[in-house]
Amino acid sequence: MSGNSVREEIEALLRQTEVLWNKQDTPGLKALWDEEDPEPFYLAGEQEDFFVGWEALNRYLDPQDQAQVTEAIRVRFYDIRVRLLAPDLAFAGYWMRTDMKLAFSPKPFGSDNRVSSVFRRKPEGWRYVCYTEAFQAPNLYMQKLFEKDVSADYAAFCAQLEAEKSAGS
Repeated sequence: MSGNSVREEIEALLRQTEVLWNKQDTPGLKALWDEEDPEPFYLAGEQEDFFVGWEALNRYLDPQDQAQVTEAIRVRFYDIRVRLLAPDLAFAGYWMRTDMKLAFSPKPFGSDNRVSSVFRRKPEGWRYVCYTEAFQAPNLYMQKLFEKDVSADYAAFCAQLEAEKSAGS
């Protein structure tokens, strides 16, 4: 199997993951995991430590008798890079854009996080065995926020200013 087809298959699984997150279908998300794996690892960006094993993962992905705190979530994966580690094992590193509105928060918020995952090939397709969200260091994250906040026409303004300076010399 070529590296491109593995990448396409992993990307298809990630697109399926997006759809399920966006519908808040956490039982559907559980189905994307290798159920035969004895010890899955999952680190959500908002959590202090890994969820290790099925009991912990099930509590996170399919909590029973807990109030729904997420009103709406949109997840998008981008800049996806895939590496085949073995015929039945693959690694992917990618970015995740999350926009969400929580019940207790007056306004929605968003973030871009790095993600890495390990997948196992199963008869039904690739399945997660490890998943980790990693926030950037606060200083790098703040710098990117400042850069995103620059007015869209600022580059043209700077170019015009530079042209005027050059013409005056």
